[in-house]
Amino acid sequence: MNISKSLIITGVTVLTLLFGALLYRGLFWTFVDNYEFAYRFDALGGKVEPMVNPDGTPTHGYVFAWPLVERIHTIDTRPMQVCINANSRVLNCKLVQFNPDGFALFIKWHGRGDYDDLRLKDILMSYSYDPSQASYPFLTIQKELKNQNTDTSSVVIPQDTTVTP
Repeated sequence: MNISKSLIITGVTVLTLLFGALLYRGLFWTFVDNYEFAYRFDALGGKVEPMVNPDGTPTHGYVFAWPLVERIHTIDTRPMQVCINANSRVLNCKLVQFNPDGFALFIKWHGRGDYDDLRLKDILMSYSYDPSQASYPFLTIQKELKNQNTDTSSVVIPQDTTVTP
């Protein structure tokens, strides 16, 4: 009888520790991938600051943050292709990337939050095709892929397009 009681107590203790460890990881730790730029928002002071190591490199891996007091946000820094399409035809494409040097202006204009691939793509597309040709510190245009002029003189367009039943 003593062995079964000790096994139950051991099992309950192990499950409690496992639940506590999972809760601790979920509440206090955030993971930042190697392609993400992370920044910290302090809810008490309202301060937003980039997460960098002492040597100036971006912080990656697990990051500690107090729940309800601090929030870790990330921005995807991978290059992405943005295109202007018309009738399923690509007219113009650019390879753009978020530049962490301009994150303060980006946060000022667009607010804090997590900017994943889809949300960020729309924002960077609007700035990359800005007709004023202004440069933005948070945007790097790596390559511009324009549609080449094609010679359409050899294309034959049929004149009779009637359909017979």
